[in-house]
Parts: sequence; C-alpha cells; structure tokens
Amino acid sequence: MKRELRERFHDVRGSAEERFGSEPDQRNVGIGKTEIVLSFAMVIGATVLARNALQAVWRTALECDSPMNLASLEVVRRDVLVWGAFSGALLGVMRKASRRSLSNVCSNLVSRYGGADVR
Repeated sequence: MKRELRERFHDVRGSAEERFGSEPDQRNVGIGKTEIVLSFAMVIGATVLARNALQAVWRTALECDSPMNLASLEVVRRDVLVWGAFSGALLGVMRKASRRSLSNVCSNLVSRYGGADVR
C-alpha cells in the first residue's frame, strides 16, 4: 500500500513537472508550478462544494431559491447584498483553507516519502 502510494505520488509529481516545470517563478518564491496547478484544481472543487452548500442553506433558511441573476430587476436589492456578502466571505475562506491544506499535504508527503520538495 505504501509503495503504491509512493509510486502514485512520484508519477503525479513527475507528470506535472514535465508539463509545467518544477522551478518556482519569481512571483511565488518557494512555490513550484506543480503545487500551483494542484492548488487551482483544489480551489475549483472547494468553490463548487461551498456554492452548493450555501445554496442549500439559503433554500432551507428562507424557503426560496438563491438569487441566480443578480442584475435582474426582479431580485430584491437586500437579497443581492446578503447573497454577495455570504458567498464572497465563504468562498474566500474556502480558497484560503484549501490552499493551506494543500501546502500541508505536500509537505507531509515530501517528508514521509522523501524526494525533492514539491513546492
């Protein structure tokens, strides 16, 4: 099991490094392109989950659907402001949390299985 996990880790890292390179750029010193690509994928997934969860909470609490088209004149201004505040705050927190957790996972995998740093 550990051998398979180690091989998958090295395969994924190797294929990502082949496609995107492994050297950090000057904008993100200490963070390699592999970690940036994985972080992007994780943020997209977290965003979809957070948006669906927020829509379910909105539907349960207010017994109506969340505003879909915020520019529509049929949507009440209060709903637009509340939806924007809650969704912006939640998605911002999810983005930061997913980035932080990915950094921890990468550090743990590198320290556990050795090899070059993923970042």
